[in-house]
Amino acid sequence: MVGSIGIALSGMTAQTRRLDASASNVANVRSTGAIPAADGTTGDRRAAYQPLAVAQTDANPGTRASFTPITPAYLQDYAPDDSAADADGMVATPNVDLAKERVNQIAANRAYGANIAVVRTQDEMLTSLLDSKV
Repeated sequence: MVGSIGIALSGMTAQTRRLDASASNVANVRSTGAIPAADGTTGDRRAAYQPLAVAQTDANPGTRASFTPITPAYLQDYAPDDSAADADGMVATPNVDLAKERVNQIAANRAYGANIAVVRTQDEMLTSLLDSKV
Protein backbone atom coordinates (compact mmCIF):
# COMPACT_ATOMS: atom_id res chain seq x y z
CA MET A 1 0.00 0.00 0.00
CA VAL A 2 2.78 2.45 0.90
CA GLY A 3 4.60 1.61 -2.37
CA SER A 4 1.96 3.48 -4.33
CA ILE A 5 3.18 6.77 -2.86
CA GLY A 6 6.71 6.09 -4.15
CA ILE A 7 5.35 5.21 -7.58
CA ALA A 8 3.24 8.38 -7.65
CA LEU A 9 6.21 10.49 -6.52
CA SER A 10 8.38 9.06 -9.31
CA GLY A 11 5.59 9.94 -11.75
CA MET A 12 5.46 13.49 -10.39
CA THR A 13 9.24 13.78 -10.80
CA ALA A 14 8.99 12.52 -14.39
CA GLN A 15 6.32 15.08 -15.22
CA THR A 16 8.38 17.85 -13.63
CA ARG A 17 11.31 16.92 -15.89
CA ARG A 18 8.93 16.84 -18.87
CA LEU A 19 7.76 20.38 -18.07
CA ASP A 20 11.37 21.52 -17.57
CA ALA A 21 12.36 20.26 -21.02
CA SER A 22 9.31 21.79 -22.67
CA ALA A 23 9.81 25.16 -20.95
CA SER A 24 13.45 25.21 -22.06
CA ASN A 25 12.43 24.41 -25.64
CA VAL A 26 9.83 27.19 -25.70
CA ALA A 27 12.22 29.69 -24.11
CA ASN A 28 14.84 28.99 -26.79
CA VAL A 29 12.56 28.66 -29.83
CA ARG A 30 13.75 31.94 -31.37
CA SER A 31 17.44 31.39 -30.70
CA THR A 32 19.79 30.82 -33.60
CA GLY A 33 23.19 29.29 -34.14
CA ALA A 34 25.62 28.30 -36.83
CA ILE A 35 24.76 25.42 -39.15
CA PRO A 36 27.20 22.65 -38.24
CA ALA A 37 29.72 21.38 -40.76
CA ALA A 38 29.65 17.74 -41.88
CA ASP A 39 31.77 16.78 -38.85
CA GLY A 40 29.28 18.49 -36.48
CA THR A 41 31.51 21.44 -35.55
CA THR A 42 30.55 25.10 -35.85
CA GLY A 43 34.04 26.59 -35.75
CA ASP A 44 34.17 29.77 -33.70
CA ARG A 45 30.44 30.48 -34.16
CA ARG A 46 27.89 29.53 -31.49
CA ALA A 47 25.94 26.31 -31.91
CA ALA A 48 22.15 26.25 -32.08
CA TYR A 49 20.16 25.27 -29.00
CA GLN A 50 19.62 21.50 -28.74
CA PRO A 51 15.90 20.90 -28.06
CA LEU A 52 15.05 18.22 -25.51
CA ALA A 53 12.40 15.60 -24.97
CA VAL A 54 11.91 13.33 -21.98
CA ALA A 55 11.97 9.56 -22.25
CA GLN A 56 10.27 7.59 -19.48
CA THR A 57 11.36 4.07 -18.63
CA ASP A 58 10.16 1.52 -16.10
CA ALA A 59 12.06 1.83 -12.82
CA ASN A 60 10.11 -0.99 -11.11
CA PRO A 61 8.49 0.30 -9.05
CA GLY A 62 7.72 3.64 -10.62
CA THR A 63 9.18 5.41 -13.59
CA ARG A 64 12.47 7.06 -14.50
CA ALA A 65 12.67 10.09 -16.76
CA SER A 66 15.73 11.19 -18.70
CA PHE A 67 16.38 14.01 -21.12
CA THR A 68 16.93 12.97 -24.73
CA PRO A 69 17.83 15.21 -27.69
CA ILE A 70 15.21 15.88 -30.35
CA THR A 71 16.49 14.98 -33.79
CA PRO A 72 17.02 16.61 -36.13
CA ALA A 73 18.16 19.26 -33.69
CA TYR A 74 17.76 22.23 -35.99
CA LEU A 75 16.08 23.59 -39.08
CA GLN A 76 17.71 25.99 -41.52
CA ASP A 77 16.36 29.52 -41.71
CA TYR A 78 17.34 32.51 -43.81
CA ALA A 79 18.67 35.32 -41.59
CA PRO A 80 21.54 37.08 -43.37
CA ASP A 81 21.90 39.74 -40.65
CA ASP A 82 22.36 37.17 -37.86
CA SER A 83 25.90 36.90 -36.47
CA ALA A 84 25.69 33.10 -36.82
CA ALA A 85 24.74 33.23 -40.53
CA ASP A 86 26.87 31.40 -43.05
CA ALA A 87 27.93 32.81 -46.44
CA ASP A 88 24.46 32.04 -47.84
CA GLY A 89 22.72 33.84 -44.96
CA MET A 90 21.46 30.61 -43.38
CA VAL A 91 21.31 29.92 -39.64
CA ALA A 92 20.26 26.94 -37.56
CA THR A 93 17.07 27.37 -35.52
CA PRO A 94 15.92 24.82 -32.92
CA ASN A 95 13.55 22.15 -34.20
CA VAL A 96 10.78 23.08 -31.76
CA ASP A 97 7.10 22.68 -32.59
CA LEU A 98 5.23 25.09 -30.30
CA ALA A 99 1.89 23.28 -30.71
CA LYS A 100 3.51 19.99 -29.72
CA GLU A 101 5.18 21.66 -26.74
CA ARG A 102 1.83 23.04 -25.55
CA VAL A 103 0.25 19.59 -25.81
CA ASN A 104 3.22 18.19 -23.85
CA GLN A 105 2.73 20.81 -21.15
CA ILE A 106 -0.99 20.06 -20.83
CA ALA A 107 -0.39 16.30 -20.72
CA ALA A 108 2.37 16.68 -18.11
CA ASN A 109 0.14 18.91 -16.01
CA ARG A 110 -2.71 16.38 -16.10
CA ALA A 111 -0.40 13.45 -15.33
CA TYR A 112 1.12 15.39 -12.43
CA GLY A 113 -2.39 16.06 -11.08
CA ALA A 114 -3.28 12.38 -11.38
CA ASN A 115 -0.20 11.43 -9.37
CA ILE A 116 -1.10 14.01 -6.72
CA ALA A 117 -4.56 12.40 -6.51
CA VAL A 118 -2.92 9.01 -5.88
CA VAL A 119 -0.83 10.45 -3.03
CA ARG A 120 -3.87 12.22 -1.55
CA THR A 121 -6.02 9.07 -1.76
CA GLN A 122 -3.25 6.96 -0.21
CA ASP A 123 -2.97 9.48 2.63
CA GLU A 124 -6.73 9.38 3.21
CA MET A 125 -6.71 5.58 3.24
CA LEU A 126 -3.89 5.44 5.76
CA THR A 127 -5.56 8.05 7.95
CA SER A 128 -8.81 6.09 7.83
CA LEU A 129 -6.97 2.88 8.71
CA LEU A 130 -5.25 4.51 11.68
CA ASP A 131 -8.51 6.09 12.88
CA SER A 132 -10.29 2.73 12.78
CA LYS A 133 -7.63 1.05 14.91
CA VAL A 134 -7.94 3.55 17.74
